[in-house]
Amino acid sequence: MLAPEIRGVVGSAVAKQAQVVCALEAPSGVVRHKPCRIAASAQGYAQLREWLETWGTPDTILLGLEATGPRWEPLDDALTHAGYTLLLLTPRQTASWAASRGRRAKTDGLDAHTLARGLAAGLARASCLPSETVPALRALTRARRDLIESRTAARQRLHDEWVLLFPECVRFLPTLPGRTDLGEPAVLQLLSTYSSARTLVGAPLDELTSVLERLSDGRWGPDQAHALQELARHSTASARAVAARSVVARTLAQQLLELAAHITELEAAIAELLKDDAKGQQLPGIPGIGPQGAATIRAELGDIRRFGRIDEVVAYAGLDPRPRPSGAFVGQKQLAKRGPGALRHALSLAAFVAARCAPEWRSRYQRLLDRGRAKKEAYTILARARLRVMYHLLRTGEPYDPTLLNRQAPVPAC
Repeated sequence: MLAPEIRGVVGSAVAKQAQVVCALEAPSGVVRHKPCRIAASAQGYAQLREWLETWGTPDTILLGLEATGPRWEPLDDALTHAGYTLLLLTPRQTASWAASRGRRAKTDGLDAHTLARGLAAGLARASCLPSETVPALRALTRARRDLIESRTAARQRLHDEWVLLFPECVRFLPTLPGRTDLGEPAVLQLLSTYSSARTLVGAPLDELTSVLERLSDGRWGPDQAHALQELARHSTASARAVAARSVVARTLAQQLLELAAHITELEAAIAELLKDDAKGQQLPGIPGIGPQGAATIRAELGDIRRFGRIDEVVAYAGLDPRPRPSGAFVGQKQLAKRGPGALRHALSLAAFVAARCAPEWRSRYQRLLDRGRAKKEAYTILARARLRVMYHLLRTGEPYDPTLLNRQAPVPAC
């Protein structure tokens, strides 16, 4: 229900260049200000504050913003500092309001009017904005995930080009001293210098030896240089478009080196944030969760206090099974898969690691298999159970205790 002191509601459809606002009187619902566009700038926000002052005091006006990405943040900061109360509304929630009103058209003006109508009807609930750590971790972890995906794609493309430029080298790399593959900085720097078998054959042996010793910190020497050059001399590399493919391989190798540096920088920033975050420090104590997994879960889960019970957390993560019966038809239950996909991926990966490394989770996983569960289904059940444990630990602040996980309930006396 709408608070009795509220005399006006304002709905705002947030966009990149401008916002559209619509004001209604409360509780009558009479239109006070038709949908109007304001610029997403300091001048536009100042104009909106002038309108709000004519409509009432900050404690008698309620505003609703649709949370479209982070574009609502500047307007929220401008109005919150002025003393107004703002509620963040999810697109799914506002879409249900529009459907209940029979709205089939979609414009910014109609969206703003729908938001205002939902606020006037008391359908919106109070927002829970996270602390500064959560959006900071969210920005860093999502940027790191994007770079990881770019690195995976670039590494695969480099492999595809390199098997045409020097196919024998892919099999030769594991024989070099130390851990060696196409993702190692020393190998990438070597490919930046010699990007095909043809360039390796034409390079002086002493020069190639010097480069290998410098790149590998002395792990590779004359023997490896001679073997690599002999391998290149008898290579079955393709003779087509060698110059162009060499440019591509050299560019991809340099890109991978840059991506590695950027990923390292992001991981250092994430570690610095987690160092001062008590809840973030709790998560690595659970088996299967490393620093990056803890950062992702902390960022995507947000403030745990906004969930009233564990079922809400499971539903938010999209790990709740949805039945599909209809009449005589009984379909298989499927995961809802709503909410952040990165959160589900982090939980699933942590469950996979815990089922192999932690005895208490390995025994639980084996029990699921013994009951006839498929492996994929067992991992999903395990991820959901681990989310329940995380919710309890983050809510209570208790440390992780493996002895409590598989504790059997006492048998009542006869």
